[in-house]
Amino acid sequence: MSRSSLRRELVIPITVLVIGVSAAIGWVSMKAGTDAVYTLTQRILVDMVMRINHATEKHLDGAIIALESVAPSTTNLPKAQAFSPDLKSLEEKFWAASGLFMDVNNYVYFGGRDGRFVGVYRISKEMVQLFWREPDWNKRMVFRVNHVGDRSNVLRTDDFDPRLRPWYKAAQDSEKPVWSKIYNNFSFHYPTITLAKAVYQENHEFAGVMATDLTLKELSNFLRKLEISKNSVAYIVDADGYIIATSGQELPERTVNGVPERMRAVDMKTPLISETFQKLANLKLSATQTQAMELSSGTTDVAISPLGNRQGLNWMTVVAVPRADFMSSINQGFLQSMVIALACIIFALTIGLTIVERVIRDIRKLTAAAEKFGNGEPMPSLQIRRTDEIGTLAQTFVEMENKLRYDKLTQVANRESLFTQINYLQKQALENPGGSEGFTLLFIDLDRFKFINDNHGHDAGDKVLVIIAARLRSAIRDTDEVARYGGDEFVLLLKDTRNSIDINNMVEKICSIVEQPISIEDAVVSVGVSIGWACFPEDGKDYVRLLKIADSRMYNRKRDRKAGIVHLA
Repeated sequence: MSRSSLRRELVIPITVLVIGVSAAIGWVSMKAGTDAVYTLTQRILVDMVMRINHATEKHLDGAIIALESVAPSTTNLPKAQAFSPDLKSLEEKFWAASGLFMDVNNYVYFGGRDGRFVGVYRISKEMVQLFWREPDWNKRMVFRVNHVGDRSNVLRTDDFDPRLRPWYKAAQDSEKPVWSKIYNNFSFHYPTITLAKAVYQENHEFAGVMATDLTLKELSNFLRKLEISKNSVAYIVDADGYIIATSGQELPERTVNGVPERMRAVDMKTPLISETFQKLANLKLSATQTQAMELSSGTTDVAISPLGNRQGLNWMTVVAVPRADFMSSINQGFLQSMVIALACIIFALTIGLTIVERVIRDIRKLTAAAEKFGNGEPMPSLQIRRTDEIGTLAQTFVEMENKLRYDKLTQVANRESLFTQINYLQKQALENPGGSEGFTLLFIDLDRFKFINDNHGHDAGDKVLVIIAARLRSAIRDTDEVARYGGDEFVLLLKDTRNSIDINNMVEKICSIVEQPISIEDAVVSVGVSIGWACFPEDGKDYVRLLKIADSRMYNRKRDRKAGIVHLA
């Protein structure tokens, strides 16, 4: 056999083997990376939809709370309360109700069956308008006011009879609160929706209709602040397919003959909106779903969720992410691996398996971490120390998990992370009855924090929150968790703690640490704390009830502190 023939017999099989092994390893790596990215994408999409739904329903609940604060329904009270149509009494109540959620819900008003009308419209902290019409008046007066009872500045009068308005007629004929169609606000042309409900006097006689306007502009602002991926889009549509809010720069309305007109999702120029909604238009949706769609831009992963059902609305949240946004680093890594394999064919067989094993091991870590993250379990330490695409993916995953779980300002857990951890502990308790020691939630509200914001500025307030969060972390064990619930409210998750003495000692410890003076710039300030608690499973078996009980106990303690009552246990 000639030397050239022997060379061919040795080189060709080895070359084919190396190329085949390299190709097989490349395919396995690509498949494992694709699976990891797909799993991670699904989890991120679902979590993002839940965040949007939570923020939106918080706005919707604000309108319901505003009406309930003036005229509570029988479902929220042991017995019905008689509604008084006295205009002066309502004026005072509307001042309070319109200030509860000023960013989205700042106009509360009432129209009586005899034509009387009162409304308080908080345009800003400095500008408040009062709308007033006595039963025997033919005109409605509009005042600019500074306090309850102020009538010094008349802005205008207009022809207005509340009984002729659509919101009045709709609520008059309904036993439940009624949402209007979305429309543009008359004064500022913002997308707005009205919630109205009929109210009755003590003799069950119809008194009139109370209503409040909910501005939807903040929803688009919230969506634009979300960080999903470079080419992704999130949007909310109503039951008729009209856009309510979108994360894109395209406005959800257009002007026709000088009149603003709302846009349907299928008419939007943004392909990710129009194309995804065309495929979803006839979808019967009862729970959150994920789909992979083939669009003009390529494969797109989409999460869809019903929204507003609890508040009586039929909206839908959609988040769409082109798969290429997450797959680019994996594809680039695959091509680089093939080039290296072809260039280093002699060494590929000996060192390639080691490299591939390392790649597969790290990708499996990412897949397992993504599954644990989606199931609400604590995130394991990835221990992936790489500078290539897998390392970039791991770092991106860690950063994304940090953004989803931790409060940006205080760097403690956020509300969604708290709920996930509680759900995980509840799941463990169900799977291992009798083996769990339970846990305790401490609901903490800061006293005098508004004084710091008002007198020293929000930057000083932010600094105080950061310091308070650090103090709370120092007061608990490594196994416990501090979460920022919202604003100046924190929740501590104390594991294996249900003894009342331990809880009381922890409360006293937190009070002594948090209430120490704080230096901010050239001033020294201090805050008080009011703390309520709830234990699992004695006080409840779901986080909604536990937080409600802890919140109630916190407010009782706050009330008692103001009244000078000391809690001994």
